[in-house]
Amino acid sequence: MTPNPSHPLHGRIPHELLGRFLAWVLPLALVTGCNPAPPPATGDVPLSANQPRADFVLTVPLSGSESRSSLEERYGGKALVWESGSYAMLGLDSRTAEAKKDVIAADNLTLEPNARSFLSGGQAAWMSGSSTIWAGGSSTIWAGGSSAIWAGGSSAIWAGGVFAWMPENTETWKRIRLEQGHRLAPRLGYGVKVAVIDTGVDLEHPALKEALAPAGEWWDFYDNDPVPQEVGDLGQGGYGHGTNVAGIIRQVAPRATLLPLRVLGSDGYGDVAAVAAAIDWAVAKGAKVINLSLGSDQKHDAIEQAIRAANGKGVLVVASTGNTGDDKVTFPASTMADDKNGWKRLSVTSVNLSDVKSSFATYGKSVELAAPGENVYGPAPGNPEPRKAAWTGTSMAAPMASGALALALGQKLEVPAANLADELRVRSSDIYNNGLNEAYKDQVGKGRLDLEEFLRNVLDD
Repeated sequence: MTPNPSHPLHGRIPHELLGRFLAWVLPLALVTGCNPAPPPATGDVPLSANQPRADFVLTVPLSGSESRSSLEERYGGKALVWESGSYAMLGLDSRTAEAKKDVIAADNLTLEPNARSFLSGGQAAWMSGSSTIWAGGSSTIWAGGSSAIWAGGSSAIWAGGVFAWMPENTETWKRIRLEQGHRLAPRLGYGVKVAVIDTGVDLEHPALKEALAPAGEWWDFYDNDPVPQEVGDLGQGGYGHGTNVAGIIRQVAPRATLLPLRVLGSDGYGDVAAVAAAIDWAVAKGAKVINLSLGSDQKHDAIEQAIRAANGKGVLVVASTGNTGDDKVTFPASTMADDKNGWKRLSVTSVNLSDVKSSFATYGKSVELAAPGENVYGPAPGNPEPRKAAWTGTSMAAPMASGALALALGQKLEVPAANLADELRVRSSDIYNNGLNEAYKDQVGKGRLDLEEFLRNVLDD
């Protein structure tokens, strides 16, 4: 299933629809998917917990000598993120922002609209994807709530050249040489934590629950509670998006740990503060890879500072490029190629199984890698039975890259871990030979994800 070019939202963002979630939802059926969430777990809480949703956010550089109380008093807001020696993000209501505008201007700082603007100042932000419900319901390998197919290592995942856990993805995984990648990285990402910053996940889905980080590390930055459970109806809006993204990472790196962090509602809207705070939280909880299958049409300092801080602590960040089908690469993917300090970030777009740019996939010089992003199957929320669904979008390509990084990080490396994102970009398959993507030369990334080529060149045998 590919997005419909005749859809009124395809390839453009009409002014009257700014802020609308971009998705081409073509459900084959609608299923209520509100699984009962597990009880809240006790653990740390972020600074943003119990704070009212801010109208604006203010990013303030820190030298290390400032106190939280002094900054809150100066600018009138509440600290939502505090990275000592790096930056702080404060949330302000409209009245305070107006009262403090002269102080903020004098300090050469800029207020950014927050609520329902997700990354952009009141403009469109979106997750890249559309869903269909798989008619067959749940897979038999989930019976009893276990994913025992992985117990025997990589050999159990592949049977006769078929990806046994999700056979619908066999051709997709063959394209990126996943079977060879599993053989080269037999730890399958063990010990590597990947943060899924998205709509949340189905926390009770048997395809995911065994891979989740301890419940005390979870957080829902959208509803401000410790249960990042997806909420909504499958086939409507963004519901199921995060579960699919998490499922793609698990298929690529089956023994990686998934850290679910919810920043978007079922309609796809989210706040600047939520995404920035989630990035900060993911780093604090030991994530080595952060997946951002989301984007905005404007750059925002709060998110850029959060990513820089994550990179500074060795965390690799992957972002999807967007689904508008034009050359307007979304933020933060639009700034990923700007990083020259260790190459710790990566922007990813979508190609089909013939390595041709997907019609919906955003392209441009800032795109670094391509991966298959059409009709990618993964777990989907379902009640009472777990389900799987196919999604299409650059959001589906990005987690393949995140999974690839997790595979490498789970092994002994012969290159610095900080260089892995760049190695993944460089060690890819040519998608411009024989006239392929001629109209998009060097704008669909360096090449298409190739796990065998990548892992052979970064692992210490």
